[in-house]
Amino acid sequence: MADFFARVELHGATWPEDYEKLHALLDAHGFSNCVTAKDGKSWRLPTGTYWSTNRIDDVDRVAKAVKQCADSTGYKNEILVVKDTGWQAYLSSRC
Repeated sequence: MADFFARVELHGATWPEDYEKLHALLDAHGFSNCVTAKDGKSWRLPTGTYWSTNRIDDVDRVAKAVKQCADSTGYKNEILVVKDTGWQAYLSSRC
């Protein structure tokens, strides 16, 4: 199992309405816009940022899946997928 962060920007999209389809598509691939901290509390990630613990360990395969989800929204887009080896965040919104 590997952990991944994905950042998706949908050009010209309106938050949150236009991101609902993206959320659903990414959810089917195990991505969420919330993370659970070591203390067990869940926190919302910044707009267009997603987290997944994935059984696929290949960042290229995961990135292609995220790109396919972004393309399916109909918006031009940019994505960034990072395989995680550790993280620290300062977030203010609870899930």
